Amino acid sequence: MNPILHVEVPVADLERAVAFYEHWLQVRIEAPIDLHDCRMAYLSFNDDAAGASMALVHGADYLPSEQGPRIYLGVDDVDRSLQRALQAGAVLCFGPAVAVGWRVAEIRDSEGNRIALQAPINP
Repeated sequence: MNPILHVEVPVADLERAVAFYEHWLQVRIEAPIDLHDCRMAYLSFNDDAAGASMALVHGADYLPSEQGPRIYLGVDDVDRSLQRALQAGAVLCFGPAVAVGWRVAEIRDSEGNRIALQAPINP
């Protein structure tokens, strides 16, 4: 089992981040909720499915940064996903490149976080 259960991405502007991630990842993001003195918007998820849940979070303890933990998001096609991210306003930081059977790229998202995307190389 993969040990990651949930990821929270710090954001400075929740509405801008929701628009960015919906465009890039082509997912629906739930209406923001107030929780633990923060505003959180969860990407749709299924508790019974494999993988981790993810939320965009605006709060005093959540500061976007390129120097924080690096999140790797699995995508079907790095090039198409990267194109959507750049169209949504991302900045390319690295790649795409090949790394031990995977194609990998890194972007700076709408909030200044460094986020990686990767897909397996098809044989």
